Amino acid sequence: MKIVALVPFKSFSYAKSRLRARFTDADVEALGRAMLEDVLSTLTAIPAIEDVRVLTDDEEVGRVAEACGASARVQRPDPGLNAAIEQANAEAQTEGSDATVVVLGDLPLLRPIDVETVVEGGREASVVIVPSGDGGTALLLRRPPNCVPARFGPLSFDQHVAASRERGIEPLLVHEIPEAIRIDLDTPEDADRIRDAGLGGRTVELLRKLRDP
Repeated sequence: MKIVALVPFKSFSYAKSRLRARFTDADVEALGRAMLEDVLSTLTAIPAIEDVRVLTDDEEVGRVAEACGASARVQRPDPGLNAAIEQANAEAQTEGSDATVVVLGDLPLLRPIDVETVVEGGREASVVIVPSGDGGTALLLRRPPNCVPARFGPLSFDQHVAASRERGIEPLLVHEIPEAIRIDLDTPEDADRIRDAGLGGRTVELLRKLRDP
């Protein structure tokens, strides 16, 4: 099964506005880089994933992606989250990919074993969905890539489930990935939970330094 990973990621300079209530702009940008590097190091370590593509409107994000062994799809102006995903999804399918897996770029605790769980599920199910902690979707595998539409955004988990069933597809819902792994770093409270989860990585290391400079 030929699989391409799609990683949407906003600009380092203006994303994550809620984190700026606690951290400086420079700190938030550094956290963004660390998060992206953590996610990409996880994805590029998985043999079953043929290519990792970062979707962004920021050329600097694209440069970081390429330095991590991924490729970049830089679109300016930003077409919007779901539009960017679907454009990259269609490109992957045109190139012969059997499946795509969308992985949010702000999951710094994600491990190869978690993504491999989704990939293995995709060998039997056409749609595999991993919920995020806030009712969104952390990972979405589609086989073939166009079998259901991307509906990322608030409460997207239920929307992806409904979209699958509307098309006669019973999705595989993966709840066994630990909750800490599914935390996306959006708020100061998220930062605390990620830092204290007992796991490693660039983001965790940076959050510990920011707490105890």
